Amino acid sequence: METAILLFFALVIEFIYDPISNMKSTFIINEIYAKYTDIFKSYIRDKFYLNLLFPLLVIIVIIFSTFLLTSLIHYIFSFLIYLIILIYCLKPNEYNQKMEDLKFAIENKEDLSKDKRLQYLLSTTSSTYNTKLITDNLFYNSTRHIFSVLFWFLILGPAGSLGYIILDCIIYSDKIKIDQKTSKELKNILSIMEYLPIKFTALSFAIVGNFESSIHTWKQSKQDSDLYKSNINFINLIGASSSQSGILKDDELINKISYTQTIISRALLTWLSIVFLLIIGGFFI
Repeated sequence: METAILLFFALVIEFIYDPISNMKSTFIINEIYAKYTDIFKSYIRDKFYLNLLFPLLVIIVIIFSTFLLTSLIHYIFSFLIYLIILIYCLKPNEYNQKMEDLKFAIENKEDLSKDKRLQYLLSTTSSTYNTKLITDNLFYNSTRHIFSVLFWFLILGPAGSLGYIILDCIIYSDKIKIDQKTSKELKNILSIMEYLPIKFTALSFAIVGNFESSIHTWKQSKQDSDLYKSNINFINLIGASSSQSGILKDDELINKISYTQTIISRALLTWLSIVFLLIIGGFFI
């Protein structure tokens, strides 16, 4: 029941209190990461293990500290910590607002490369930011900010969601500098973490969209040797197939984004419906 209550309050606060979206900066993660590297870089020479250990330590510290709070003081304190973490990590309303900002920027022919907020939230697989790359990656980025976060919340609780967000931040944030070799190795870990949630999300896109087209694309898709790129290409292709419509053309980007928003919202409702059924069935506490 705790899972249901946390999800309910996190989503209600996220959708009702819009200003909270402005609080979800990665500033805190960046600052803690900087202090962490200053302390541990002399002990851990390998940059891959240095960066991988950071989210693992955060998960362990959160689980241990909330356990102590529950045991020594009162359960309500650990519940509040979990709720704050989940609100911080789960961003359906914020992501939807950024897609609205993207439509506004396209309509007014703004330079997307100058909007740092859009860059972070709508990160692409390329260092070059242009309209096509961003719109083509909307489905993948929905998994980064909604579905993968939700999946790891169900598996490891709010600590798992935060661990995923931290790893994602290390890879994508322009405030954290890592070399290409380390970035590639961390992306391999991220791709393993994203594999199942991306498959489940692709299925939910197919269910709420053009099912026949999505399944056909699914059967035709080929596994790339690079799992990270394979995950991204797969979810973007399934998402695009699920949102096919006779009235849409490739150059009608605003309509394309609007329909993408609809598919993502419906997929989230599908996830939540299934999750609450599993909670009622006793699969989650």
